[in-house]
Amino acid sequence: MTNATLKVNQTTLKKMEAYYQNDLVSPVPYSQFRAKRNGVSITAYQSGKVLFQGHQAESEASIWQQNAIQLAEGQTSQSLSSIPKNITSYSLIGSDEVGNGSYFGPLTVCAVYLDSQRQALVQELGVKDSKKLSDKEIQQIAQNLKHTVPYHLTIVNPAKYNQLIKQYNANAMKAKLHNFTIQQLISKLDDVQMNNLQGVLIDQFTPEKNYFRHLQSDSNVYQGKIFFAKKAESLHLAVACASIIARDAFVTSLSRLGAKYGKILPSGASPKVDLFAAQLIDKYGLGALESTAKLHFANTKKAYKLSKKYH
Repeated sequence: MTNATLKVNQTTLKKMEAYYQNDLVSPVPYSQFRAKRNGVSITAYQSGKVLFQGHQAESEASIWQQNAIQLAEGQTSQSLSSIPKNITSYSLIGSDEVGNGSYFGPLTVCAVYLDSQRQALVQELGVKDSKKLSDKEIQQIAQNLKHTVPYHLTIVNPAKYNQLIKQYNANAMKAKLHNFTIQQLISKLDDVQMNNLQGVLIDQFTPEKNYFRHLQSDSNVYQGKIFFAKKAESLHLAVACASIIARDAFVTSLSRLGAKYGKILPSGASPKVDLFAAQLIDKYGLGALESTAKLHFANTKKAYKLSKKYH
């Protein structure tokens, strides 16, 4: 059985309790609530510690990962002290993914090679933390970056995502996609770029030990130096570049996938998304979700309850 543990604040804890309100079971001592969903047992303690147990534990935990510090299987995130102090000046491959927390749309993974000589140039293009940029700014910067830096972009559309999630949990899938994307980018680099490459920096979504455990069965695993850090965009511009290209692809896909239904698909996993999904079901049937959404999210169950057709 797989375990995953998150540490969250009280605000997130209350949001989680509301989220699982239809799945609550008898609590245990010192717990704030306990729930069971999709074969996963979720125990939330008053301290803010939340334990997920079951085959899809990491997948369920990943829904809350952006609001928590993950301590999966007793492992803490790599501390910043283990990252070289001068890493900002390294010639690096940066890798990041977008769409993991959104019900609608694909999962996009991008890896970018950025040498130290081009850092000033990408800064002039406006590269910074993608969360501080508007969609319009991201689109413009992403197009300029594609002509400036070597990159590889992997887009896993919802239909393919729904196939893969039956084989792998969310973190295993992301580990395999990051490794694949990094290897594809490396195949594009010339000898000079390879000689200058000082490592890979991945925006951390799981502890390092788990990352390599997920790749044990893969035959082509990157063997060079890899660094893992949360909020890696702030550590190196290569990750910021990767995030911008990945986010642009994700946002563009929301329009492309929704065009068939005359809508731009919403991002995120809020109650508004549940309502949008229910309306999509009512008008176009269940097939509309299969091609646009990540079906293992709890939003699917909520959309069914809101749907006039299936209520």
